[in-house]
Amino acid sequence: MKEGDLVAGRYKLLRPIGGGAMGAVWAARHELLGRYFALKFARAPVKTDPPARARFQREAQLVGKLRHPNIVDVTDFGEVSPDGDFFLAMELLEGETLAERIEHRGPIESYEAVAIAADVARGLSAVHAVGIVHRDVKPENIFLARSPTGSTIPKLLDFGISKEQHDSLATHQGALTGTPAYMSPEQANGDTNLDPRTDIWSLGVVLYEMLTGKHPFVEQNYPSLMVAIAERPHEPLERAVPDAIRRIVDTCLAKRPSDRYSSSDALLDALVSVGNAGAKHSPGDRGSSRRNARWLIAGSVLASFIVVVVAMWIRRASDVPSGTRPPSSASAAAESAVHVPASSSTHPVADVVPASSMTQASPSSMAPAPSTTPQKAPRAPVKRPSTSVTTPGF
Repeated sequence: MKEGDLVAGRYKLLRPIGGGAMGAVWAARHELLGRYFALKFARAPVKTDPPARARFQREAQLVGKLRHPNIVDVTDFGEVSPDGDFFLAMELLEGETLAERIEHRGPIESYEAVAIAADVARGLSAVHAVGIVHRDVKPENIFLARSPTGSTIPKLLDFGISKEQHDSLATHQGALTGTPAYMSPEQANGDTNLDPRTDIWSLGVVLYEMLTGKHPFVEQNYPSLMVAIAERPHEPLERAVPDAIRRIVDTCLAKRPSDRYSSSDALLDALVSVGNAGAKHSPGDRGSSRRNARWLIAGSVLASFIVVVVAMWIRRASDVPSGTRPPSSASAAAESAVHVPASSSTHPVADVVPASSMTQASPSSMAPAPSTTPQKAPRAPVKRPSTSVTTPGF
């Protein structure tokens, strides 16, 4: 394949945009519709394995029926040549993968990470509903698509199409290269009877990585990694992570499937509940409360100071000889000089800010108080097991 080739008589190849051991992905233009798509081409051994081809086609048909905002939209499937070359056509997305987001900007704020995980769980619920287990949920397969309005929409890629059909070839062809770090314990133990709870584990690993910028199991080689996933506890989350989010991660990463969330819907409920609580008690709101408290203290101190000054002035005025007193009474002068109703102490109104907001401007009349929010250290590269190989697009 090369730039300018016409695929299936209608898709003109424009440029390669990704690929890996499982296949190549190209940007293409539909010559009749004038729309742009991403074309994914399968490589051997898929082409040379009839059962694998049949499973690939079945998955394409199932997922092609799904229309969900958190799943990449599959629009077409076809053969390029009689010798077995075939392709999938998908919506062409603008944005970046979650892996790129973490790599470029480091860990994600807790409640923003929860919101991303919730959208991924929504996509998984739709996939699981038609009997598909994704089996390869990882940051490289979660695309943060930019919408026309500028918002970000997480979308699942490679949902069980290019992975399931390789079960019989994995040992010989290395089809699982790049995914061991996100395998569930049952996958690590070689269990082929997998259910949606294996995806829940993988999403728990992804959530952990979003929160910390590193993987929960970091080992030097493949055997050690498989043992760690199957038997050892994951590295504890940092104390800064809210307890409710910590409990979600711990439940997702339970070694026994029966100890995890029973379904992606149950996980979604937990994520939404925590996300709603975070929106009510966001870091920005807490910062506003602290600033309002400082205004109250400052106002009280100022009012006390004024009362003391006025009292001293009145006492001093009362000690002045009567012949030198001003014509008006001291009490009237005091009242005219200081008349501060209790309600006149004004305080800035705290704006409601999104849960993901990290800072808020201090009132211009006061110097900003020192932030009590822990500052992130300069980000180190994402720590992943040495056996993990990222393959964007596949």
